[in-house]
Amino acid sequence: MADDFAGGLRERVAVETWIDARGDDGASVGFWQPRGAVHAAVVPDAASGARGVEAEARRSTLRWRVTMRPVADIGLASRLIWGSHILVVLGVDSDPRQPDRIVLRCEARGG
Repeated sequence: MADDFAGGLRERVAVETWIDARGDDGASVGFWQPRGAVHAAVVPDAASGARGVEAEARRSTLRWRVTMRPVADIGLASRLIWGSHILVVLGVDSDPRQPDRIVLRCEARGG
Protein backbone atom coordinates (compact mmCIF):
# COMPACT_ATOMS: atom_id res chain seq x y z
CA MET A 1 0.00 0.00 0.00
CA ALA A 2 2.84 2.41 0.81
CA ASP A 3 4.37 1.71 -2.61
CA ASP A 4 1.07 2.68 -4.26
CA PHE A 5 1.11 5.95 -2.32
CA ALA A 6 4.70 6.78 -3.30
CA GLY A 7 4.00 5.92 -6.94
CA GLY A 8 1.05 8.31 -7.00
CA LEU A 9 3.16 11.35 -6.07
CA ARG A 10 3.92 12.31 -9.66
CA GLU A 11 3.92 16.10 -9.50
CA ARG A 12 6.74 18.29 -8.21
CA VAL A 13 5.61 21.26 -6.11
CA ALA A 14 7.63 23.90 -4.30
CA VAL A 15 6.55 24.76 -0.76
CA GLU A 16 6.80 28.38 0.45
CA THR A 17 5.91 29.93 3.81
CA TRP A 18 4.92 33.55 4.44
CA ILE A 19 7.33 35.30 6.80
CA ASP A 20 5.57 38.31 8.29
CA ALA A 21 7.68 41.35 9.01
CA ARG A 22 7.02 45.05 9.53
CA GLY A 23 9.00 47.99 8.24
CA ASP A 24 9.92 51.08 10.26
CA ASP A 25 6.62 52.68 9.25
CA GLY A 26 4.62 49.62 10.33
CA ALA A 27 3.85 48.52 6.79
CA SER A 28 4.02 44.84 5.94
CA VAL A 29 7.31 43.94 4.29
CA GLY A 30 6.87 40.19 4.59
CA PHE A 31 8.07 37.72 1.99
CA TRP A 32 7.60 34.14 0.78
CA GLN A 33 10.43 31.92 2.00
CA PRO A 34 11.14 28.80 -0.09
CA ARG A 35 11.05 25.58 1.97
CA GLY A 36 11.99 23.13 -0.75
CA ALA A 37 10.32 20.98 -3.36
CA VAL A 38 8.33 17.81 -2.72
CA HIS A 39 6.52 15.17 -4.74
CA ALA A 40 2.73 15.32 -4.55
CA ALA A 41 -0.49 14.15 -6.14
CA VAL A 42 -2.50 17.14 -7.39
CA VAL A 43 -6.12 16.60 -8.43
CA PRO A 44 -9.20 18.83 -8.74
CA ASP A 45 -11.07 18.99 -5.44
CA ALA A 46 -14.28 17.14 -6.21
CA ALA A 47 -15.64 17.80 -2.71
CA SER A 48 -15.94 21.50 -3.46
CA GLY A 49 -16.75 21.04 -7.13
CA ALA A 50 -14.09 22.60 -9.33
CA ARG A 51 -16.50 25.48 -9.84
CA GLY A 52 -19.60 26.05 -7.84
CA VAL A 53 -21.61 27.89 -5.26
CA GLU A 54 -20.34 28.22 -1.73
CA ALA A 55 -22.38 30.05 0.90
CA GLU A 56 -24.54 31.51 -1.86
CA ALA A 57 -21.56 33.27 -3.46
CA ARG A 58 -20.40 32.24 -6.90
CA ARG A 59 -16.71 31.56 -7.30
CA SER A 60 -14.79 30.76 -10.41
CA THR A 61 -11.41 29.90 -8.93
CA LEU A 62 -10.21 26.34 -9.18
CA ARG A 63 -9.75 24.32 -6.01
CA TRP A 64 -7.25 21.49 -5.76
CA ARG A 65 -6.58 18.59 -3.39
CA VAL A 66 -2.86 18.02 -2.89
CA THR A 67 -1.68 14.81 -1.21
CA MET A 68 1.93 14.61 -0.05
CA ARG A 69 4.19 13.41 2.71
CA PRO A 70 3.97 15.56 5.87
CA VAL A 71 6.01 18.76 5.89
CA ALA A 72 6.76 20.44 9.23
CA ASP A 73 4.77 23.60 9.94
CA ILE A 74 2.80 23.61 6.69
CA GLY A 75 -0.45 25.49 7.18
CA LEU A 76 -2.55 28.47 6.21
CA ALA A 77 0.56 30.68 5.91
CA SER A 78 1.89 28.38 3.17
CA ARG A 79 1.52 28.17 -0.56
CA LEU A 80 2.59 25.75 -3.26
CA ILE A 81 4.09 26.55 -6.64
CA TRP A 82 2.97 23.93 -9.15
CA GLY A 83 4.23 24.65 -12.65
CA SER A 84 2.81 28.10 -13.44
CA HIS A 85 0.12 27.83 -10.75
CA ILE A 86 0.20 29.33 -7.27
CA LEU A 87 -1.87 27.22 -4.88
CA VAL A 88 -2.85 28.92 -1.62
CA VAL A 89 -3.41 26.48 1.26
CA LEU A 90 -6.96 26.73 2.64
CA GLY A 91 -6.82 23.70 4.92
CA VAL A 92 -4.62 20.83 6.06
CA ASP A 93 -6.13 17.40 6.78
CA SER A 94 -4.27 14.55 8.42
CA ASP A 95 -5.60 11.12 9.30
CA PRO A 96 -3.97 9.32 12.25
CA ARG A 97 -4.64 6.04 10.42
CA GLN A 98 -2.38 7.27 7.58
CA PRO A 99 0.47 9.18 9.25
CA ASP A 100 2.61 9.00 6.10
CA ARG A 101 0.51 11.63 4.27
CA ILE A 102 -1.36 14.91 4.54
CA VAL A 103 -4.02 16.34 2.28
CA LEU A 104 -4.05 20.06 1.54
CA ARG A 105 -7.12 21.87 0.24
CA CYS A 106 -5.83 24.61 -2.04
CA GLU A 107 -7.13 27.36 -4.29
CA ALA A 108 -5.39 28.57 -7.43
CA ARG A 109 -4.42 32.24 -7.38
CA GLY A 110 -2.54 34.21 -10.01
CA GLY A 111 -0.03 32.41 -12.17
